[in-house]
Amino acid sequence: MVGSVDLGDFTMQYASFGHGDKTMVMIPGLSLKPVSPLALIIEKAYEVFTKDYTVYLLDRRDNAPSDYTAEEMVEDTYMALKELGVESAYFLGASQGGAITMELAIMHPDMVNGMAIGSSAAYVNEMGASVLETWLDLSNKRESLSLAEHMIDVIYSKNTLSANRDSLIKAFSNLNEEELVQFINLCEGFRSYDIRDRLGEIKCPTIVIGCEGDKVFGADASREIYEGISAGNVKCELYIYGNSYGHAVYDEAPDYKERVYNFFENLR
Repeated sequence: MVGSVDLGDFTMQYASFGHGDKTMVMIPGLSLKPVSPLALIIEKAYEVFTKDYTVYLLDRRDNAPSDYTAEEMVEDTYMALKELGVESAYFLGASQGGAITMELAIMHPDMVNGMAIGSSAAYVNEMGASVLETWLDLSNKRESLSLAEHMIDVIYSKNTLSANRDSLIKAFSNLNEEELVQFINLCEGFRSYDIRDRLGEIKCPTIVIGCEGDKVFGADASREIYEGISAGNVKCELYIYGNSYGHAVYDEAPDYKERVYNFFENLR
């Protein structure tokens, strides 16, 4: 099911699937287009969860303001989930979605039973800042095709690109003005994100998954998250894939979903 949560001043698009008695929330990374319309494709990819979990996928708020900070993304996510009747859940956050998930675990710990943080970072490191600046430059110049090409080339591995590059670029390069402005605002607001000194406040069980082939944040960003959370004496696991995958290892690695599923199930 694909729907919209009306929160008065704004709306948030979401998708839901599965019929289990447990709840999982997916917070995707920064995207050129909303992710919720891809619900059927995502449901198939995450079918291992559909028997035991009811899954919600949340996009960012529609028409994000120009000063939209990571903290505001967290509060909007929290309010949307409460409106959907979600009091607590397991969370899977990828990239910027991982940042939102970690801050949610700090700001609203009762909502997060456990979380999987993929290809993310505790702050926008030097590598991430360089990528972000390139995306902002191309967006501000309204060079949609170049933006899509750069984004696809940075996010995916050579193996994925050799088979799917043209189709991926075609899917994301046809951007309208509203989508470009939304993307710019989501990038701008993320520049100041930094929770390095707050990682120890996270008290929920966590698995951190990174990849040596990550060209956005790098694998060391995942190691830093793991070390920061582990310092708080909470259950935390780290798994780093090799160079065969890229930043989008959450889409590329065939065992990724099962790895997250097994971590959550072993918490019971």
